[in-house]
Amino acid sequence: MSNEEHIHTENAQKANKAPAFTRWFMCAIAVPVFLMTLFVTPGDLPQVTACRFREFTGLPCPGCGLTRSVFAIGNGDFSLAWALNPFGYMVYAALLILILMPLLHKLSPKTARRIEHPKFINAGVMFFFVGVMVFGLARLTLAIINRS
Repeated sequence: MSNEEHIHTENAQKANKAPAFTRWFMCAIAVPVFLMTLFVTPGDLPQVTACRFREFTGLPCPGCGLTRSVFAIGNGDFSLAWALNPFGYMVYAALLILILMPLLHKLSPKTARRIEHPKFINAGVMFFFVGVMVFGLARLTLAIINRS
């Protein structure tokens, strides 16, 4: 094997290890968060307002209720989760995907590669943020109308 082939082989091996490390790293972060959602109820979370928009205006921002929604899903209170912020379901789904990706990569590498493809990830992120903004504007409009 020539020196160039050897370098190319080493680079290919490093390139294959990077996604695997990232996959396991993200899984290692997601598992404790997932476990917390099972054992901590939304009512157990600190009753502090982390939202500066709500603090200054008294109106909900697009992300208000998202954390509590995720914890409500983990506790099986699906109607509360929907009432708090319906996009908690997308966050919870992403959390589960992060946890299952190492296993999925072993069972169905082709499917895992599709999910990990930048186009798929970018489309999901774009859908999430556009959806949250549309939802937030609708909720804000309703809050202003009901305030009057």
